[in-house]
Amino acid sequence: MSRFEHTSIFQSAYGLTLEIYKATKNFSKEHKYTLGERLKNITHEILDLVMKTNEAQGKDKLSGITLIDYKKEELRIHLRLAFDLKIISGGQLEIFNKKLEEIGKQIGGWRKWAEKQNCPSVPARVPAN
Repeated sequence: MSRFEHTSIFQSAYGLTLEIYKATKNFSKEHKYTLGERLKNITHEILDLVMKTNEAQGKDKLSGITLIDYKKEELRIHLRLAFDLKIISGGQLEIFNKKLEEIGKQIGGWRKWAEKQNCPSVPARVPAN
């Protein structure tokens, strides 16, 4: 089994987490400890879920992948809120959305792979006499 640090989805999520930290550093006091902390917490949850899901098997892996996808969308909504409140710029939102899109593609590929691994093999046909 591969270590989670070497998976592309972990590396992408880790890079996104670093970017969130850089952006929230500049939030005003009003938003730093509310929306800023929420953004950081969601990215930490994504990293934790990637590590946990990487070790999971069967339906637990598929459930983990689904939860990562949900957290990704939750992060997207909170980033949109930060943009609408004029806390982050349109350029920052675009960068974050590109990173989330990349993670989404990786989630899709991981889900397809996990579904193939989880499907029982179809028995060979037995010729009729």
